[in-house]
Amino acid sequence: MDGDQLILREPVTAEYVLSVFREQHRLYFLLDFDMLPREELTFESTVEEWREQMDLLDWRPLGRAQNELWEINLSDEEWKQVLEPEDEKTLGGVCELIARHATAPVIREETFFGKPCRPASAFLTIRALLQEAGADVSEIAPSTDMHAYSYQYGRTFLSTIANLSPGTLPRPAIMNGDSYRGADLSLLWMTGTLPFALMFSLGMRSPWFMLIPGVFFLMYLLFRWELQRLGGKQLKFGELKTFRDLAELIAAEAPVVRA
Repeated sequence: MDGDQLILREPVTAEYVLSVFREQHRLYFLLDFDMLPREELTFESTVEEWREQMDLLDWRPLGRAQNELWEINLSDEEWKQVLEPEDEKTLGGVCELIARHATAPVIREETFFGKPCRPASAFLTIRALLQEAGADVSEIAPSTDMHAYSYQYGRTFLSTIANLSPGTLPRPAIMNGDSYRGADLSLLWMTGTLPFALMFSLGMRSPWFMLIPGVFFLMYLLFRWELQRLGGKQLKFGELKTFRDLAELIAAEAPVVRA
């Protein structure tokens, strides 16, 4: 089947929009602070509280970012009416505004051998969402290791895929980040010390100063080798390993719509 034809979109409710904001809040805290947020967002939360907890932008770029997230086209004036003044406006007004205009992907129920199968339906929807994000899905099967895609298409995993069933994804974690940072820092120090090493080597007619950037270059190569050995930088979700694991988890909680 063509993955583009598998994405079914349904109008959203204010309750669903709030659940998405809560999921963004949860994933943001887990990834950035390795902890759950102390307070859960509610319809009564002020826009100021929402922005402070999520480190969000001022009202104008925030509204435009929500346009992009929900694939809607509201004017700055419409956003200002629900975002300003931030200490008086609540998240409930934001959710209701979005719900009047937005749709979201849902799982289309597919039948196999004459019977509906929720996990398979969820898998096809997940694959279609990755295809929509630009991934080559020709090699993705239920048994495929999702870590080969989860970091490169992290935004899709953390938004549209997570939003199929808000609150369902396990704790996310960046894997092999130390090797990635080590390679970056080694390259930074190498490029930073190279001009001075060249200057001193030429001025004092001694090549020994070139050992300093050379050591950092060697460290860079070692970190890159280690990163390659570990499979690159990865975004991991708990104990999930394959797309089958992900599909079965989401299918157990997400609503499934008959086409």
